[in-house]
Amino acid sequence: MERRGFLAALGAGAVAGLAATPSWARVATAAVGFEDVSQPVSSFPALFGTREYFIGSTVKKLPRARAAIKPLEDEIAANFAQAVAQAPLAAAVRGGTTDAIFQAAGAFSPRERMRMVNDFANRMPYIEDIDNYGLRDFWADTATFFRNGGDCEDFAMAKFKLLEKMGFHPARMRIVLVLDQERNRQHAVLAVNEGGEAWMLDSLIRDVKPHQLADHYRPTVSLSGPRLYLHIAPKT
Repeated sequence: MERRGFLAALGAGAVAGLAATPSWARVATAAVGFEDVSQPVSSFPALFGTREYFIGSTVKKLPRARAAIKPLEDEIAANFAQAVAQAPLAAAVRGGTTDAIFQAAGAFSPRERMRMVNDFANRMPYIEDIDNYGLRDFWADTATFFRNGGDCEDFAMAKFKLLEKMGFHPARMRIVLVLDQERNRQHAVLAVNEGGEAWMLDSLIRDVKPHQLADHYRPTVSLSGPRLYLHIAPKT
């Protein structure tokens, strides 16, 4: 199907137009005793071997990332909720309100919620900003990303907002701008602090992975909504 029709198709309930029931919806099971990710954490794992330092406001110091502090659009939340409702654990609220579906999604473990979001966003096509908008760097809002596709920071930003809707506290997440040393180019991923580990949601990787597996990434800055962090590798 035409990817630019993604929003309209989901809005009509045609989740199967992108794929049949997503893999996470078939296998997700209830988890007991998992960490309460709605609570903030006092520290973040050392991402890719670096230390982070809070340096100020995202909007003031990285104004092109202004879209990162905007709330998730209602239409995107509703479309994602309908995808979540395909999972067996959410069957009881299938066809219910968006809020009811997200509340039911609390039955999934944090890791399963991460996989849901990663799978949902990674279905979109990767398109460079220069091809999408005629600009070298443009941070699109989430609705625009799900309409047009986007590049790495658009994927990471969409995942941040969807996970926040799924109950993750913003302080547990970082949109991380990195240098990909294998490809010799800039890249962005989402890192999520859960269980004392930083899990990486990457537009280049299908599965959610521990951040240590991407030792070719060198972070420069990261953002958690309005908060911006500088990353510095410790002296050897």
